[in-house]
Amino acid sequence: MLSLMNLSFFKRLWYLIVFTPFFSCHIEINAIQMAPVFSNHMVLQQQMEVPIWGSANPDTSIEIKASWGASAVTTTNKEGKWSALLQTPSYGGPYQIKIESKKQTLVFEDVMIGEVWLASGQSNMEWQLQYLIKNQANEIANAQYPNIRMFSVPRNLNNEGMQNASWMVTTPENVKQFSAVAYFFARELNEKLNIPIGIVNSSWGGTRVEAWTSLEKLAVLNPTQAATKKIIDAGGLQEIKEKITRDNLTISNSNTAFLKTKSYPYPEGDDLEKIWSALELDDIAFAASNHDDSNWDSFDVELQTSEDVKSPITFEQFYSSESTAENGVVWYRKSFDVADSKQEYTLRFNKGIDDIDYTYINGVLVGNSLMCCADKIYKIPAGILKEKGNVLAIRVIDLQGEGGFRGSIVLESEIEKQRLDQGEWKQKHHAFYLYPKFHLHNFSTSELVANEAKLQANLKQGSILNNPNDYSILFQKMILPILPFGIRGALWYQGESNVGNYEEYQELFTGMIEDWRERWGYEFPFYFAQIAPYIYDANSKSQALRDAQRKSLVTPKTGMVVTLDIGEEFDIHPANKQDVGLRFANLALHNDYDQKKRVPSGPLYKKQRLFSNYIELEFDNVGSGLMAKNKLTGFEIAGVNGNFFSANAKIINNTIRVSSRKVKNPKRVRYGWKNYFEATLFNKEGLPASSFQTN
Repeated sequence: MLSLMNLSFFKRLWYLIVFTPFFSCHIEINAIQMAPVFSNHMVLQQQMEVPIWGSANPDTSIEIKASWGASAVTTTNKEGKWSALLQTPSYGGPYQIKIESKKQTLVFEDVMIGEVWLASGQSNMEWQLQYLIKNQANEIANAQYPNIRMFSVPRNLNNEGMQNASWMVTTPENVKQFSAVAYFFARELNEKLNIPIGIVNSSWGGTRVEAWTSLEKLAVLNPTQAATKKIIDAGGLQEIKEKITRDNLTISNSNTAFLKTKSYPYPEGDDLEKIWSALELDDIAFAASNHDDSNWDSFDVELQTSEDVKSPITFEQFYSSESTAENGVVWYRKSFDVADSKQEYTLRFNKGIDDIDYTYINGVLVGNSLMCCADKIYKIPAGILKEKGNVLAIRVIDLQGEGGFRGSIVLESEIEKQRLDQGEWKQKHHAFYLYPKFHLHNFSTSELVANEAKLQANLKQGSILNNPNDYSILFQKMILPILPFGIRGALWYQGESNVGNYEEYQELFTGMIEDWRERWGYEFPFYFAQIAPYIYDANSKSQALRDAQRKSLVTPKTGMVVTLDIGEEFDIHPANKQDVGLRFANLALHNDYDQKKRVPSGPLYKKQRLFSNYIELEFDNVGSGLMAKNKLTGFEIAGVNGNFFSANAKIINNTIRVSSRKVKNPKRVRYGWKNYFEATLFNKEGLPASSFQTN
């Protein structure tokens, strides 16, 4: 599954330009421009010399004036770049900032001074409030916090989109696009400190830590040294990109020659919502209610009483994993009747459609979304439905992994509710996804399956340009544009994409932290969320990745949010984002805002003492005491041979005594050592212990 999140439709002006009158019709080509992270409604870090930077004509004098009384003067260099430091006061606002040259003035309005945090990582940090979260409707409706603002770096690797980004004030409409974890963190800080809170959100789903680290740092880390040298020797990322472009053209031409059908380019660019919504694949006729689908494949879906079950209508129902047809474009059609066509109806796709859908009823587009993993609710406009013979037609595009419907499909009005995911359906696999093109074909389902070996031999997948997992790409495209914006600290929620190289993660992760701190020029607090338990494949060892994260706490001024009690076995994106945000806030309030009575996290393994028949474990962060929820389970013990056995565990005077009749002279203990595990050990403040393995 590829997480294609919604990009903002809100194209806001991020500064007001007022030209000083002068007697000339000439306008400077290189007028003052600011780094996009500076806009109306921004929050600047309090009590700091915050960096301000931009560009203008070479050798131009720039003066910065703040309405709280601070000012700075600088001059552009020969490339037209300038920077300055502006002293900020204690929290407050709103203020105004003017950036002036002799011929131009830029004015930033509604500037607040407060606490600024960088939020970064992959999809669980990127996850917006408009996606599936706990208590979503109330959270959005009650989001009225004028002193909480967020700037989200657009997910675009073509250097496009940043100029349209801006700081957004928390309102029920704006908050839908906010990182949920970062918002709940900011809300807790704002409520407890009564200080404006700014979040700079730079996150990207499905990405590994190597992409967020500079090439210079990767070049000195053991796991990435050799590969980074190859990138540097090849001329850098730009040179490699140009080679990939040439190779992709060759691959695309070869695929087209083999299939002898039309192809359409993969949508890329600035406004992805607009580009994807207008995607042309020579298939719009399939949406019409009178389209002849008699030669399409038919299949039946058995009656299921629960709306909350996983849908059986998936690409993988027909095409095996890693097959040519597993990813691409599939159309689904379904006939249905309604009790009263004059009623107002909604169409609900529980848990969403993976990855992208274009949903039509009787030939009319009623919904389209790039959002793959959350409920979709489409209102059906009046006059579309008829009582007999309606046709639901859905174009589904899957780009990676699982594809299709994630849950039930429900049509409902005030007087009627029916399940459309059941009964007879028609489907047509229309196009292969072979980057950089969608390639149309004329194969039936049975022909696709029968010819898989031939398809595999002749069709090739290109390399994704600007792959967000390329070494250092996100550092260059998502971090450098906001560096060195003044921040108090950083929040990080990532690791799922590094489960496959868990042995290297501690060095890579701590290297990235060092890298960022070196670039910003100071040792800011860095707090990270341990990945939640999830039923990865049998060969995965996410518990070892969690332990690598725990071991990363040796890095100074770091803290870890444990999520061992709020994971979801079959969803890598747990709906409980509130507790993650609150636990991040717990760390910050304890460590950075002098609220020492708060226990910063759950119990963390400290050391073990060996006895002939048991091992005694000590923990940090026990708070007011250790406690078990239900039975204390999940502990295993091993002797000198390293074979682990399920163990009994007891809390004795805030230590844990672990033993097993099968192990004499025990040497090691581990806890929560599974991909999916529900925490049983907590402190009395209700915070879970991290999984761990002793040395």
